[in-house]
Amino acid sequence: MDIFKKKALVLIFGDPLQLAILLLIATALGFAIAWTYKKTHKGFSYSQSFSVSIILMTVVTALIITLIQDSIARAIGIFGAFSIIRFRTAVKDVRDIAFIFFALATGLAVGVKSFASGVVGVIIVCGLVFVLYRTNFGGLRRFEYVLSFRMESKHHSGNLFKDLFDRYTKTQSLLNVDAKDKGAFLFFTFHVKLRDEEKLNEFIAEMNKVNGVSDVNIVSSDNDLEF
Repeated sequence: MDIFKKKALVLIFGDPLQLAILLLIATALGFAIAWTYKKTHKGFSYSQSFSVSIILMTVVTALIITLIQDSIARAIGIFGAFSIIRFRTAVKDVRDIAFIFFALATGLAVGVKSFASGVVGVIIVCGLVFVLYRTNFGGLRRFEYVLSFRMESKHHSGNLFKDLFDRYTKTQSLLNVDAKDKGAFLFFTFHVKLRDEEKLNEFIAEMNKVNGVSDVNIVSSDNDLEF
């Protein structure tokens, strides 16, 4: 009788130990995805809450799939409930969308108890992310910077920076010029590629010596900057 009672309880409430193991696996894989996201993140828009959300998405997705199992009625009910939810958080980086799908796919694999697929998938995809990060795939070439500075209009000349740019840069292109204080000051933004990375500080010092130039600032183009 005890065996039949136990089976009846499992049918009604499910196997709590199996569910706990499943969610622990999902949590571990979620941590691996979040850690990869953190270690390979570039730019200024890193969000700790997004890293936490990656873990939660993996676990919650696995839990939802275990609830659905083979029941079409449950699937319709759950996804019908989710259809009334409106998400208004803007995604700042398209790379974040890829990690969202990564977490969801991993949660799906764990939810259907395809643990091998989930583990192997996380290892391969995380490895791919690190390779792309280390090789800077799709990024701009090295030694490229965005140079900005302020200049008094009365000192401006078309060839004022030519010798300096020719000495320190391979290429340079004007991105933007903005006049302030009724034209008294001009704010320049250039995209430059240096000849020698080690002469970056020397280049900045020489720019500061130019008559009428101030507020010299230079930022690596490795960061996702738009103009």
